Amino acid sequence: MDRNVFEKLNYGLYIAAVAEEGRNYGCLISSFSQITSGNPCKCAVILNRDNRTCDALLKTGTLAVSMVGQDADKELLKTFGYKSGRIVDKFAGLNFRQDAAGNPYLTDNMAAWVSLKVTETVPVKNYYLFLCDAVEGEVLSDARLMTMDEFLQKGFFAPPPTATVYRTMAEDEGWICPICGYHYTGEVIPEGYICPLCRCPGEKFEKKKA
Repeated sequence: MDRNVFEKLNYGLYIAAVAEEGRNYGCLISSFSQITSGNPCKCAVILNRDNRTCDALLKTGTLAVSMVGQDADKELLKTFGYKSGRIVDKFAGLNFRQDAAGNPYLTDNMAAWVSLKVTETVPVKNYYLFLCDAVEGEVLSDARLMTMDEFLQKGFFAPPPTATVYRTMAEDEGWICPICGYHYTGEVIPEGYICPLCRCPGEKFEKKKA
């Protein structure tokens, strides 16, 4: 198969967030979609099972999704796209509210938010597909949804490891930090490489499973 066909696709960016045991977790994703328009509306979310947000969602069964506006701050995108909730509190110092289940959603430079209740969980290789009911939500601004193309135009060197689908990335390409879950894209880790998040030596990284 010619995997270049996926170069024709683009993706919106979203922040999936879960409150669990008094702490908020969240990550930048590209894999949120509406799949039916009935009542309740059905949606799908895919999370990498290595992410702390995924661990929290498996326990709580509810989450809030913030739809990232095109003018979102670069530092915010960096925090939710490249840092680990195991290491830092990503919501510290940010303006956010909570849905009825207590999950946080951001308000600054967001287009909208939606609260979801998981109805079915399907394991897919190194990911989980969560089928959900949309239970509440609100439009926050007239901002247009940020796309992956616009994200990269902001100067980021690569798609965030939490963006679970992105074009032609080979299924077995990349390495995972065993401490914080950071994803390094490439066939070989350079000598002397250190995880940019937790400083774990590159020789301890684990090959991403196909």
